[in-house]
Amino acid sequence: MNTSQNQCEASISPPDPLKGIVLCADDFGMSAVIDAGIIDLASEGRLSATSCMSRGSAFRRDIHLLTGLQIDKGLHLNLTEALDERGFFQPLPTLIRNCFTRRIDPIVIEREIDHQLDAFEQVASQTPDYVDGHQHVHQFPIVRDCLIKIMRRRYASPLPWVRATRSPRRSRISASLRLKAFVIECLGAHALQQLADGCAIATNRHLLGVYDFSGGEKRYVELLDEWVRLATPQDLIMCHPARGPDEGDVLNAQRCAEHAILSGSEVSRVLALHHARVALNASSIRGV
Repeated sequence: MNTSQNQCEASISPPDPLKGIVLCADDFGMSAVIDAGIIDLASEGRLSATSCMSRGSAFRRDIHLLTGLQIDKGLHLNLTEALDERGFFQPLPTLIRNCFTRRIDPIVIEREIDHQLDAFEQVASQTPDYVDGHQHVHQFPIVRDCLIKIMRRRYASPLPWVRATRSPRRSRISASLRLKAFVIECLGAHALQQLADGCAIATNRHLLGVYDFSGGEKRYVELLDEWVRLATPQDLIMCHPARGPDEGDVLNAQRCAEHAILSGSEVSRVLALHHARVALNASSIRGV
């Protein structure tokens, strides 16, 4: 074997024996305790991405704490939570009804999406790596068309990736949770995928992490075990951690349970069991 062949072989990295899991924390910017929990996990290399609610005061205060960390930062498009600023917000059932009956002015939706993207870029000093939706609103009728239209207008190729909500079909999770995941998918996953494919926008393959936000640490470990078992590098597991109490958040107890598991030794055990690791960003979704 000649010298050039030896050099070429030495430059080839061995295959990674562990599958890279894309783990994404939602709701950054919603509150101080949520941000603290996400910052903890990102600093420890236990997250691949975080989805940001750009019009919240917590986002403006805390986003700089993620600077320098190898984590994707995306816009968590919010049309249902008032947070700290005026804008277009409706309760989720009302928004679903109005979107599916097409009783919402697309111009209003476009204006709100632009405002949230402007806020993200001004505060984070970058374009979003991806876009998804709080309570999956980004895939609803009217909203999805407005979102893709604005992304094509604002950004050069390759565009930020977009979260898909299709659920895996071979899950051993309970029937009630599979039904919830299927309902989320039916609210627009396939139509959004068609739009994304038509514009060469990358998406994750499946969405994992759907449950009813109950059961404490014990149940969360059991669910996480199944999600990691199912996940491929093109899938995404969403999570909702928080560190500390928040009386105004009805999900706070379960958010804290998620944080306890994701920051502790149990997550390491689950990853080792399934020969997996948490990817440091979502490059597998972008096709990198």
